[in-house]
Amino acid sequence: MRVKAKWATACASAVLIAVGGTTAHAVPADDSPEEIFTKAAPATVHLMVTTAGGEFQGTGFVYDADKGLILTNAHVVDGMTALKVGIENKDPVAAQVVGSDPCQDLAVVKLDAPQEDLKELEFGDGDDVETTDEVMAIGYPSSLENSADQRAIFTSGTVQSPDVAADPSPSLPHYPATVQHSAAINPGNSGGPLLNSDGKVVGVNTLVNTEAQGQYYSITGEHAQAQIAGLAAGAKKNDAGWAVYSLDDEYLVDYFPDAEDQQIVGQAQQEFLQNDVHGLLVQSTTANSPAAKAELSTGDVITHVKGSPVDTVSALCDVLQSATPGEELSVEGIYGIGAEEIDKQPLDTWETNLTLSGK
Repeated sequence: MRVKAKWATACASAVLIAVGGTTAHAVPADDSPEEIFTKAAPATVHLMVTTAGGEFQGTGFVYDADKGLILTNAHVVDGMTALKVGIENKDPVAAQVVGSDPCQDLAVVKLDAPQEDLKELEFGDGDDVETTDEVMAIGYPSSLENSADQRAIFTSGTVQSPDVAADPSPSLPHYPATVQHSAAINPGNSGGPLLNSDGKVVGVNTLVNTEAQGQYYSITGEHAQAQIAGLAAGAKKNDAGWAVYSLDDEYLVDYFPDAEDQQIVGQAQQEFLQNDVHGLLVQSTTANSPAAKAELSTGDVITHVKGSPVDTVSALCDVLQSATPGEELSVEGIYGIGAEEIDKQPLDTWETNLTLSGK
């Protein structure tokens, strides 16, 4: 799992076990949870992500089979260098991120090759989601071995609150609309569907509150649907192509799957904070992304963007969301991990310009 804090995403590391339509809620569905799962599982896919920081797993679901389009969490694919999609009873398929918004924590992925008999899920009506409704979470659990052979599993529960905002941690964005429920979200389930009693999508599984038993959070289906068209059209204005995490996050090391990296990051974090340095540590960047073109790299610490301090992901998102497509932003920071390798000293300052995507 990339996060083990009070609030945790349900994305998983391959090295370290770390997360429309109408509905009728007053009348029970004819299908049992097992029958709903059998119908929904073929459209729920396993994402195997490679980044400069390691290998991670997550989940997504097909919402447009004809176009091979999949919805997932942005944090599942942040900073990716390669992506494969596992589809039930098929070999893994290469895929690309066509649109991503880390500030909404949503991304659309497209399969590189058409797939015969690909199944898709429909969205339900978010207005019909009510407290005590039965829901089901589907996803691919993390595993240290044979990740490509994983099979989807499901958990069941009830809605605790149909629409609640969440501010989980300094390394995650603000979530304006989530469904709080008791259907367990397991490590590796990030990006999977939350289904109602009719087997339709009412949420995107995202967060776990690890300090409260039985509290799980999924971005509401209604909120996700409002983002899909833009993401499928290639929207990436808020996606600089980096995976960044706050130095103020007490669980920062858990974003790095390698034990040696964890030790290095932990020591560096302590030194930064002792020197009153607050900012965002770059874990990885995607090739040819705005971040890569600005020559940002793993180990850099970003302290300011467009003149504003950015010590949390929410603060970064405030800047990105107020910017315009294609805008050039000043980015300031300090050299961090690996500074000596480029003849720099840790805490030396740097400045660069980053041009946002035009979409």
